[in-house]
Amino acid sequence: MIENKGEPMRGALEAIKFFVRKGFKIGLASSSNSKLINTVIKKLGVQKYFQAVHSAEYLPYGKPHPQVFLNCAHELEVKPEECIVIEDSVNGVIAAKAAKMKAIAIPDAEHRNDKRFAIADVFLHSLEDINNSVLEKINS
Repeated sequence: MIENKGEPMRGALEAIKFFVRKGFKIGLASSSNSKLINTVIKKLGVQKYFQAVHSAEYLPYGKPHPQVFLNCAHELEVKPEECIVIEDSVNGVIAAKAAKMKAIAIPDAEHRNDKRFAIADVFLHSLEDINNSVLEKINS
């Protein structure tokens, strides 16, 4: 279904390109299985932007455990404290914060009022909202 009908979320490609232009290393750390991750990356044509891709599929614990994020940071050769995670789930934000990473929460409309997202460093409504002022806010 992804191969036939998959479409990127609004702002996804622009957000990736924004961070690439800023000189960030880009990694993907997901609780989804590797086959699904690779299918999505291929469908969207974004393989060239990712220097690291990790699944929690074979880890003892998925999110909210931080290991998948820590593995990704290690492969990118960056300290966890230097990482910015973009997450749509509470468990993902918890995992990012447990890894000592900055977290940008962008939940879907159904979960937007979940108070647990308060632990994120920045809360946005859309990937389209990622810009220089978000980076300034997250680094302040």
